[in-house]
Amino acid sequence: MYPVMRENVMRITAGMFVALLLLAACQPDEVKPELPTVIPTAVASQPTTTPQPIPTIQPLPTNTPPPTAVPLAPTAPAPIAIALPPEWETVVTAALTQLDNQQWQILPSDAPLDALGSGQAQIALSNGDAGSLVYQEPVVLAVPFFTPWEAVTLVEAEEILANGRNDVTILTWDEMTPDMKALRVDGLHPTDVAYPLQKRLTLTAVPEAQTAAANLTAALQTALAPEPDVKVTAVGDIMLARLLGELIEQGKLEFPFAPVAPHLQNADLTIGNMESALGTLGQPEDKVYTFRAPPEAAQSLALAGFDVVSLANNHALDYGPEALLQGIDLLNAANVAPVGAGADYAAAHQPYLTEINGLKLAVLGYVNVGMEGSPPYFVTESWTATETTPGVAWANPEEIMADVTAVHDQTDLVIVILHSGLEYVEQPGPEQIAAAYAAIDAGADIVIGHHPHILQGIEYYKDGVIVYSLGNFAFQIDGDPGT
Repeated sequence: MYPVMRENVMRITAGMFVALLLLAACQPDEVKPELPTVIPTAVASQPTTTPQPIPTIQPLPTNTPPPTAVPLAPTAPAPIAIALPPEWETVVTAALTQLDNQQWQILPSDAPLDALGSGQAQIALSNGDAGSLVYQEPVVLAVPFFTPWEAVTLVEAEEILANGRNDVTILTWDEMTPDMKALRVDGLHPTDVAYPLQKRLTLTAVPEAQTAAANLTAALQTALAPEPDVKVTAVGDIMLARLLGELIEQGKLEFPFAPVAPHLQNADLTIGNMESALGTLGQPEDKVYTFRAPPEAAQSLALAGFDVVSLANNHALDYGPEALLQGIDLLNAANVAPVGAGADYAAAHQPYLTEINGLKLAVLGYVNVGMEGSPPYFVTESWTATETTPGVAWANPEEIMADVTAVHDQTDLVIVILHSGLEYVEQPGPEQIAAAYAAIDAGADIVIGHHPHILQGIEYYKDGVIVYSLGNFAFQIDGDPGT
């Protein structure tokens, strides 16, 4: 405020001084008394106040904590290079998705071990026996199913692998189709543990990659684990009366099946058709052929390795309902499951259910045969089980479809046993075909047939297999024993 007031005062004083000078200049030249000199009044100036400097406020000292150390991001491990045959690239790439804690580099190579040796790779996967075993699968010498050729020696097999042969297709086991069969090698089937022809994938790694190699091995073994399978053995007609029954009664329980028992026992599931009554009860029916095996025959079946037998045939009630029910009890006591007959309709149509190697299976049995003998003919259909009477499951196509449909969605494999056709006729009959087709149409995987007492053909129908007749298996017959 002070500097502004001083400036205004100084301006007025100067104006007054100039006006006096002009006034004096306008007077005439006459002698006048000398006027006193006017001296401008001194204006008292307010002293300029010098502003005092504002003292700087110093902050009080504080204890500042040291800066927090920020951890550095971990450095990603260097990629591990895997040399492998090109055909394994897809499988290995899929397995590596489970090992995302490590970076990988895939090097397709026709010589993976050379890439490992030159330092291009830290891990090598190779076909052969060079490293630790990761995976193996049988190599099959396959021929058309009906080729009359069953086996080769190991030397012959190695020659075929090296040079090829026009009538042999080399496949891995998972490439096999139902229309092909595998030649045995030195007597061994591809499913046998000691089978010599194997496709092997092995792994070799440098020392610093051993941990990664172990993780990769585990991932590959999981990815390459084979799909579960079930080995099913099925045979034709079994009739343990007559001479075989006499030998069983003498205590020779193993005699009827001794030559083939190892094969029956080696299967996961062994199925047959029990073509006779079983036990001591009942009276023979009024028909041409009536068979009844002794009670011990149930144990004979068990010792041979049978798991399931069908009673849906034209001899199940040869000695009446009492013998049928006694036979069912004897079989159950021997841990041989009967199907296709029972105390009533529901029991006769009841499937045998089991689980093998993680797969659920169902087995059903049916019969449809024509009139038997000479006039007056015996009609097997009269044995059909009802809601209140014992009997067999008749092979009505609609009922087969209903039964198969009922179990299809809760199982992985449905097997239908069918006793049908014409005796000693090579061609399947119309009722036989209709029943088999109905089973496959409803979702069954395989139909296993018998009754004609001779071999009949095999048909691949839609997604299923129909074996129309396996002929006789253990059956003392009046005619040609070759059946």
